[in-house]
Amino acid sequence: MSKRILVLAFAVLFIVSSVLFIGCSKQSTAPTETSSKQLTDEQVLNINLGEEPPNLDPQKATDVVSFDVLNATLEGLVRLNKEGKVEKGSGLALDWEISPDGLRYVFHLRDAKWSDGTPITARDFEYAWKRALDPATGSQYAYMLFYLKNGEAFNAGKAKAEDVGVKALDDKTLEVILERPAPQFLGLTAFATYLPAQKAAIEKFGDKYGSSPDTMVYSGPFIVKEWNHEQNIVLEKNPYYWDKDNVKLERINMDMLKDENAIVQKYEAGEYDAIGVPGQYIDKYKNDPNFHQMAEATTFYLQFNNETGVFTNVNMRKAFTYAIDRKSFVDNVLKNGSIPALALVPPGIPGEKEEFRKEGGDYFKDNDVAKAKELFEKGMKELGLTKFPEIKFVAGDSDAAKKHSQVLQEFWNKNLGVKVNILNVAFKVRLDMMDKGDFDIVYAGWGADYNDPMTFLDLWVTGGGNNSARYSNPKYDELIKKANSTNDNAVRMQAMHEAEKLLMEDMPIGPLYFRGRAYLQRPYVHDWVRFPVGVSNEWKWTYIEGKNK
Repeated sequence: MSKRILVLAFAVLFIVSSVLFIGCSKQSTAPTETSSKQLTDEQVLNINLGEEPPNLDPQKATDVVSFDVLNATLEGLVRLNKEGKVEKGSGLALDWEISPDGLRYVFHLRDAKWSDGTPITARDFEYAWKRALDPATGSQYAYMLFYLKNGEAFNAGKAKAEDVGVKALDDKTLEVILERPAPQFLGLTAFATYLPAQKAAIEKFGDKYGSSPDTMVYSGPFIVKEWNHEQNIVLEKNPYYWDKDNVKLERINMDMLKDENAIVQKYEAGEYDAIGVPGQYIDKYKNDPNFHQMAEATTFYLQFNNETGVFTNVNMRKAFTYAIDRKSFVDNVLKNGSIPALALVPPGIPGEKEEFRKEGGDYFKDNDVAKAKELFEKGMKELGLTKFPEIKFVAGDSDAAKKHSQVLQEFWNKNLGVKVNILNVAFKVRLDMMDKGDFDIVYAGWGADYNDPMTFLDLWVTGGGNNSARYSNPKYDELIKKANSTNDNAVRMQAMHEAEKLLMEDMPIGPLYFRGRAYLQRPYVHDWVRFPVGVSNEWKWTYIEGKNK
């Protein structure tokens, strides 16, 4: 991305999480063997997407709502298997070789077709990756391809497209040269920005590509059949998909319903096969055999505008962060297994010898009201203020987002004596406001794109694609550069721990909680896979068995 964060924030009242925000023991539904005897005649999954996908152009998409739809309709070199692991032949690459120094990859593509019947070739990958890196595209996830040789230089206008380390040697052979060894690279090729793009379609539809069913072509298990904006999306099985015989679902009906009561009512009426459970309904359903809870590698936080207004002051940022009672928030409002966040990187992400979070520990105290008041007064003096000004707190417009933002507003009013104006807006509007810096605080979140602390820490480098907080500290930038420039894991992890510590000292964002998810899923729904990191939901293998409503 160039200047926008992946806002998980309550945009994703997504199928399994109407309490939700970008991708943990997001447990997967236990894989089961399918047989024709088990399958119902109507292989249709009915769910609530919760939000309008802002963008289904894979090189421009930035959010988890779009990512889940893109994962269903497109496929890259690799598609993670049911266990979330990379295996040869799982995607459009049948095989690959890696050089001993870990810098050169050669991918061999299978015979596969786009949904318009034309062949998918290595050139579709070369074109897509260079398109993402091209500064003219404005891809906010361009940095995910900085692993490629000269990828960052091309994005910065310091190299040419032909200098980038990706090249189609022929229709079925893709050569990739990395800037430095990256053990996680194979897994990254399953990520949205690495998905292929058909040059002819991009040139034909231009900026409208990915905005409607007839402005896209598909390489994945499903196609977008209908898209009634702000209402629903219908996916149908892709008849041209190379592995169509293993795709059982014929259709996925996705609503964009935000009203919590209406969502629950539709589930109880048998209209939805799975829903996220709003906090107010947890007690009702917690003993239901179809109720599930799971942790995720996702952090929610207050994102401050570090560039303008009162939150240019570090003490003011800390005051608003410390004044929150996280335990009360997760226990009494969320009720979905979330836990208080007193740092950025969530549990479950590996460190040097154990989890990164266990190694790093906590960086501040929850509900530290006395300290918050002290810092608030100090910040007021440093800013030369005698009266706290009106500020804009931007959050989503779902029932959950409204409720959560109001609770946070109450904490600040009670503990700091300030009035905060809440602006609840639609997902697309919120993204645009973040991009433009039109906020004082945003209720936001980030889910791990891959299983490494760097997926959270490189967000905040100066000018970073997702750094819509507009934070800048040369020392922080240097630590991230150090971590990205070494193959020594101990040195790398130490640099990232130092970076996180510095981030919590500067507090450009105020961590709130590590998200858990609570959901209901009918017992006849099988093999709906939920991944710990990256894309949240995988429906390639999902099927309906013996459906009884």
